[in-house]
Amino acid sequence: MEIEGLSFRDFEEFVRSEGKRPSTPQEFAEVLTEFIEWVNAQQKRAEEVKEAVLSGQDVPLHTMILEFEKAGVALNLLIEIRNRLLEGFQELQRMQV
Repeated sequence: MEIEGLSFRDFEEFVRSEGKRPSTPQEFAEVLTEFIEWVNAQQKRAEEVKEAVLSGQDVPLHTMILEFEKAGVALNLLIEIRNRLLEGFQELQRMQV
């Protein structure tokens, strides 16, 4: 299995799947907030699966691994988005007025 790198296309696909096209800073903030909530839901789902496995419930191994990977990829994408936003902000700070 090959794991591909993360890109903003993944975030754009999330935005398109939600049917939103942010055109103002407020709309962008709303979409970003929704994305953060989605990432949080992925993390919580992985935690629930982990707790189910630890409590002895019958959870298939592939389900556990998939949930962990989905949560990890979602978190990595969020971190990449944060890094890009910080880079953009730092670039704006370096601009001469």
